Amino acid sequence: MINFEPQDLKVKPKEVDLRDYWVIFLKRKWLILSFAFVVFAAVTVRSYTTKPIYAAKGTLLIQKEPNILSFEQIFQVESFQDDFYQTQYKILQSRSLADRAIEKLKLYENEEFIGKPEKRKKPVNKSDPVFRGQLVSSFLGKLDVKPIRTTRLVEVNFRAGNPKLAADGVNALFDSFIEMNIEIKSATTEQATEFLTQQIASLRSEIERKEKDLQAYGAEKNIIALSDKETTVIDRLTELNKALTQAQIDRSNREAYYNEIKNATPDYIPDALVNTLIQRLKEDYLKMSREYTKMGETFRPEYPEMQKLKSELESAKRLLENETQNLIKGAYSDYQAALKREQSLQEIFNKQNQVAIQLNSDAISYNSLRIEIENRKSLLESLSKRQSETGVSARLQGMRTSNIRVVDRAEVPLSPSSPNKKRNMILALMIGLMGGIGLAFLFEYLDNSVKSADDVEKNASLPTLGIVSTFSAEGFTKGYGYGYGYRYGDKKKTKKKNKGDKADSIGTGEGIMAAGSALKGSAATGAKGEKEELLSVIKSIDLIAHFSPKSNFSESYRSIRTALLLSSTDSKMKALVVTSPLPAEGKTATASNLAVTLAQANKKVLLVDADLRKPRLHKIFRIKNLFGLTNYLTSDVDIKELIKATEVPNLYFVNSGPVPPNPAELLGSDKMAHFIDSLERTFDYVLFDTPPLLAVTDAMVMGPKIGIILIVWGGKTSREALKRAREKLDLMKIKALGVIINRLSPREHDYYYKHYYYHYYGES
Repeated sequence: MINFEPQDLKVKPKEVDLRDYWVIFLKRKWLILSFAFVVFAAVTVRSYTTKPIYAAKGTLLIQKEPNILSFEQIFQVESFQDDFYQTQYKILQSRSLADRAIEKLKLYENEEFIGKPEKRKKPVNKSDPVFRGQLVSSFLGKLDVKPIRTTRLVEVNFRAGNPKLAADGVNALFDSFIEMNIEIKSATTEQATEFLTQQIASLRSEIERKEKDLQAYGAEKNIIALSDKETTVIDRLTELNKALTQAQIDRSNREAYYNEIKNATPDYIPDALVNTLIQRLKEDYLKMSREYTKMGETFRPEYPEMQKLKSELESAKRLLENETQNLIKGAYSDYQAALKREQSLQEIFNKQNQVAIQLNSDAISYNSLRIEIENRKSLLESLSKRQSETGVSARLQGMRTSNIRVVDRAEVPLSPSSPNKKRNMILALMIGLMGGIGLAFLFEYLDNSVKSADDVEKNASLPTLGIVSTFSAEGFTKGYGYGYGYRYGDKKKTKKKNKGDKADSIGTGEGIMAAGSALKGSAATGAKGEKEELLSVIKSIDLIAHFSPKSNFSESYRSIRTALLLSSTDSKMKALVVTSPLPAEGKTATASNLAVTLAQANKKVLLVDADLRKPRLHKIFRIKNLFGLTNYLTSDVDIKELIKATEVPNLYFVNSGPVPPNPAELLGSDKMAHFIDSLERTFDYVLFDTPPLLAVTDAMVMGPKIGIILIVWGGKTSREALKRAREKLDLMKIKALGVIINRLSPREHDYYYKHYYYHYYGES
């Protein structure tokens, strides 16, 4: 009646949301809390057992002061004043300064630095360089120098187990730093004084020698002028240069003018336009030309008056041309005069230039000597000034002045700086929680077990028929299960577990069957007494669908039954095999409860214990396992003799019988096939409980006409095992109807909402 054909489902990638993370937190909450507790406890114990450390703090003011000797002015070297403060900070952390402070405090006698006498292997030798180096390193390890930004202040901290020693360490370092600074300046002053004295004496001798050399050279070369401006030759050369330049300009202009007018007509000569004679002659010529043209209109050229006027016109033209030529000749004469003047000045300038060159050659050496003497005198003046400043600084040295001031001396701390118990505990809690969450996600990533329908679809391409949550007697009595319309919330203690308890039960079926009988026989008792009696004996999930039909567990099995009944009815599949990939995954409990729910749906159901290796169903139904399926498969026995009625209406049972040496051969025999065919004609459903798929082949040898229901343990069965089980079924061409996820904790996995679902629908 069931034809549940699995299809290759295209699984869409699951979108991760906050609920996914919340589920992981719930599932791994004890890991997170345990890790956080361990970290918190370790840090707390460490904080309370660690010896307290005291930190003393002091503040220094470091100011710049001018150097006694400005080497950048004397030797022109680069200044390092920009690194002044960084240098001072490094000096504060130097080993030499630390050694001074150690000597001042006599730390080579302090037990905090050298240890207790009974623990020392040899006596302390303060002169030992190795011991001294270790002492300095220890001192510097407790020191911390922190410049205060945008100020000239620096904060110095020193840590020690003794609060007074912490304050003394800072103050001793300050005193040693100021003393070192004064000593360095004193040594610098002495060196500068000696250097300046030597340099001044040397410069004075050199200046005297240079002045004598300058005087002798001036007398030899007859150089009297002290500067170029006072030299007559230079002045005359300058004047000649100016005159020559002017003559060259004049000659160039006149030559250009002459070239412009030498072939031009009077109309294109600039001077002709302002010459009155030429303009008058030009006007007479134009007047006579007009008269001659006008008379030519009346008289012939041979006419006497015409001849006379023509003669006068030609005479006026010659006069105009003569005056024009005179202008051109005048321009040429001016050009020649300018040229001769330029040539004369050039000759005089060249001669004077030779004299100046000779004079300049002698003056170069003279001026070099003079400039060198002036430089030496300037340097002598500067050194003399520095020598005066050095004298003043030397006198101030006796006053023990310094550019370093102690703003705040260190005071004895009243409370330890470390360990900060409150801060450490808060940080430990935060780090523990973060680390625990990280471990939870890591374990979740490494967890390869089947936990959801998505896992089933991805790894086996099978639908999930249903999910059964984890069963425990204690959880059942606290409200995870419901029975007879009651919600049980009492905390009555349950009896000790049965030693034969496996993965899918806590206790045995005999107890449940006895409970059913006892309850049916106690109709006279009230509801309260019935509830208490039921809770005292229900310790197993095996037949909970019968004895607690309103519990969340029963609802799970009914959901599985519904998934089977609502499947396609195209073919008449009645034989169902309930198995699992691996042992101890709850197949027997699932088979028994599924059979009960099918019987409750008015179906005639037969449950067969086909686990011929480790049968257990006979214990659930309280039947002795003496005569059963094994007897039928190995001898001539009527099937009707095997079928036994149970306390559940419409539910019948065939036990396994004695354990045979060859279970797989018996289950794969023709007689077993005939057995299945016979039962299918009599019952609506025949359920077989078989051994695990991956352990043995018993379930697969029963033939391809049966439908297999796989049971996996949620959170324990690996995805690889489920995948291999599906591959085995495909290889044998056996139909897999679906997967039931068993023993899945609703609070730890994706089905947290089912807890509320069951509470709602489990209440009467």
